[in-house]
Amino acid sequence: MYQRLVIKVGTNVLTRPDGRLDITNISALVDQIAALKRSGVELILVSSGAVGAGKELLPGRDNDEAVARRQVYSAIGQVRLMELYRNFFAGHDLLCAQVLATKGDFRDDLHADNMLNCFRALLLDEIVPVVNENDVVAVTELMFTDNDELAGLVARMLQADALVILSSVDGLYDGPPDAPDSRLIPWVHPDDAGSDRVVQARRSSGGRGGMATKLRIARETAAAGIPVLIGNGRRPGILETLSGGAWPGTLVDGRRNSPQA
Repeated sequence: MYQRLVIKVGTNVLTRPDGRLDITNISALVDQIAALKRSGVELILVSSGAVGAGKELLPGRDNDEAVARRQVYSAIGQVRLMELYRNFFAGHDLLCAQVLATKGDFRDDLHADNMLNCFRALLLDEIVPVVNENDVVAVTELMFTDNDELAGLVARMLQADALVILSSVDGLYDGPPDAPDSRLIPWVHPDDAGSDRVVQARRSSGGRGGMATKLRIARETAAAGIPVLIGNGRRPGILETLSGGAWPGTLVDGRRNSPQA
């Protein structure tokens, strides 16, 4: 049984095909996280979705990819996203807290120590930290590749028992996920460079990353001794399998004789 988990949820898990927030799925994920909390697991949630939420609140603007426009979307969307998380967690008598970070915070020892102390205090008080990139101040060299990179850094900082990455596909496939002859790869060793060749570099429609980024971060994190579970955040009850049973996705783990967590 895991004692401390970092769970990263991607944009396409949190939004509908039309780009609007998927309130139903967000609520379902919070229900599952709350159940894990009740079982005694410490949880850190790394959540995408702020920019998407901002676009929903402020539609029809030009230059969607401009840095300044992204900052505006994130600034207003983060409020909306945290409002939802606060209400859904409150339904389980849980508090959540906002933690915003840039890549520079992990490079600066003082910033990193302050952030670690904050995480520890929040977990001690049974509060769920909700982490996201600080898009308002993160530009160019201060930006993460995407929130998968942020989640990997948080997992290593907190020495988590595992990192869970939820996207809109079941995991790593040996071909295009939507091809009828493609098969799910249930287990990858972090030293297996051959897995890179079967991952397509294209990113998802809503986020900045893709499966290639997820695999790179997963291998780096697993090489540090933290197994990574990649799965479909739209699969009903996906997080319930963390309490027992086989993971219905891809496990990236350095323990060669342990194909399941």
